[in-house]
Amino acid sequence: MNSNLTIVIPAYNESQSIQSVLEEMQLFAWETNASVIIVNDGSKDNTKDILTQFKNQYPDFPLQIITHSLNRGYGGALKSGINHVQTKFVVTMDADGQHRLEDISEMFDKLIRENADMCIGNRNFMGSNFSRNLVKKIVLFFVKKSTGIEISDLNSGMKMYKTNIVQSLLKYTPNGMPFSDTIVLLHHQFRYKITEQVITINERTAGESTINYRTAINTIIEVANIIINFFPFKFFAYIALALLLFSMAWGIPLILAGHGLSVGTSFLLLASMNLIFFGLILENIVRSRFEHYSYPTDA
Repeated sequence: MNSNLTIVIPAYNESQSIQSVLEEMQLFAWETNASVIIVNDGSKDNTKDILTQFKNQYPDFPLQIITHSLNRGYGGALKSGINHVQTKFVVTMDADGQHRLEDISEMFDKLIRENADMCIGNRNFMGSNFSRNLVKKIVLFFVKKSTGIEISDLNSGMKMYKTNIVQSLLKYTPNGMPFSDTIVLLHHQFRYKITEQVITINERTAGESTINYRTAINTIIEVANIIINFFPFKFFAYIALALLLFSMAWGIPLILAGHGLSVGTSFLLLASMNLIFFGLILENIVRSRFEHYSYPTDA
């Protein structure tokens, strides 16, 4: 890795864990010559003071601190950090101590070995309770069916990128938690190679997760929006097919019985055709939207 890697960490109200994370990060950075960027995303506790004190205590530590006066959200913090990266590769991690620094080397090796553009740290559904894992599996199922993407962990916070590529895609990403899902689908949309590396998740040592049921609902809504905005024809084609099958199951027995085409069957057939045409129109709009995307020269 040497000086080719920067670690970006978004931090919001992480005063209970950020000190230990910094200490581990310092040793790792010295051993690997990696750089570190921590984005204090409008924390209301003393996260900012801890970061400043640590920076002043160890001036030789390659640490850059970015502070947002107001909370911009998980994606907003990551975008600030990634936009300041000057190395060839960047990896994102959480500030709660759940990600292991040892996994960075394995992810880096996998990225280089497979000549991939993104490496996702696959958690194998570790570190979450049953309900959150269920939501993740449902979201992943529908995303796979709609997009054809083949991955096992869509919203892992530990991801490694080629910097020039991820920076070119940030303008399409949201500021909230769904950033994790969106950035993966964007790589897929523009035909960048995605690989995965199994990682180990530590128990959260302090603080509380900011992910809750509202986040899960917002993520589902955001993923639905992503599918509509990126793959509209597939999205509406599935709905149209379901309506068509339902109309046939409803209408064929009536036709065979000599009652003709019912109003309900006609409505469902018309709705399915309209959805197909609507999906085709949106598909063309989406294609024109990304026509001006400029691929990085060394991608």
